[in-house]
Amino acid sequence: MGRPARIQFSGACYHVTLHGNNRQDIFLTNQDRRYFLSLLKTHKERFELLVYAYCMLPNAVHLVIETKRPNLSRVMQGFSTIYTKYFNFAHNMSGHVFQGRYKSLIIEKESYLVDVTRHVHLEPARSGMKEKPWRYPWSSAAAYVEWGEGERDGLVDSDVVLSLLAKNRLKQSVRYLQQLKDRAKDPDAQRPPTVRGLVVGSAAFAASVCGAAVETEGDSAAAARRVHRRAGALGFFRAVRAAAAALGARHRAHARSHRRNAPSERSRARADLAARGARPSIGSVF
Repeated sequence: MGRPARIQFSGACYHVTLHGNNRQDIFLTNQDRRYFLSLLKTHKERFELLVYAYCMLPNAVHLVIETKRPNLSRVMQGFSTIYTKYFNFAHNMSGHVFQGRYKSLIIEKESYLVDVTRHVHLEPARSGMKEKPWRYPWSSAAAYVEWGEGERDGLVDSDVVLSLLAKNRLKQSVRYLQQLKDRAKDPDAQRPPTVRGLVVGSAAFAASVCGAAVETEGDSAAAARRVHRRAGALGFFRAVRAAAAALGARHRAHARSHRRNAPSERSRARADLAARGARPSIGSVF
C-alpha cells in the first residue's frame, strides 16, 4: 500500500513534527540547535514561509508554519537533507537523523492557531523538563511573552497569533503568558482536536480540506510526471498481458483445428490398405 499523499495548497497552515531516528537525539550541542534555527530562517526567506512557533526538544522538533505556495514537501525534504548532512559531518556519524517522513497536521487557522502554538510551547512541560515552558531557551515562547523578542531575530511571526488575543501588544503578551501558566499545570489537557489524523480543527473544515481539489506531494509538475510514469508502466504491463493472452488463444485455436482436421489412426490404416487393393481385416486395423 502506498504512502498517503500530502495535502498541500497555498496559504495552508501546518503543525509539523520531526522525530529522531530510533528516538535518538537530533541535537547534541547548542551549536546544533543554532544551526537548525539558522537553517529554518534561511528556508523561511527562500520559500516565503510564515513561522508561527517552534520547539526543539532533544529528540524531536515541533514547527507551526504557513506556506504561501503548495510546497511543504519540497521545503521539508530540503530542510531535513541539509541538516542531516551537517549533523553527520559535525559528529562524524552516518545514516539517518530523522525517523521516516515528517508528520504534518493542517490547522484551521482562524479557530485553532492560538491553541496549536500554545500546545507547541508546552512541549517542554509535557516532556518532563524542569524549565518553565515560557523560559525554555529553545522554543519561540519568548517571542510571545517578551516584548520585541520576535522582531529581534526576524524568525517568528508572533504578531499574527497575538493579534487574535487583544489589540495592545502588552495585553497580548500578558494574556498569552497567563494561558501558558494555567495550562502548564496539566499540559496534556485541552489538546487541540484532530480529525482523521490530518487536520486540527472542526469536522466541517476537515471535509472541506480533504475533499477539495488540492495539490498532492511535491510540485504539480512533479506530481504530473509521477502520474504519467505510473500510467506508462501500467500500460506496458497491460500490453504484455494482452499479448500473452492473445498468443495463448492462437495456440489453443491451432490445437483444436489440428485435432479436428487430423485423420485418426484407424482411418489412416484403412486408407493405406485400400490403396494397396487389400481388404482390411480386424487384425490389420486393430
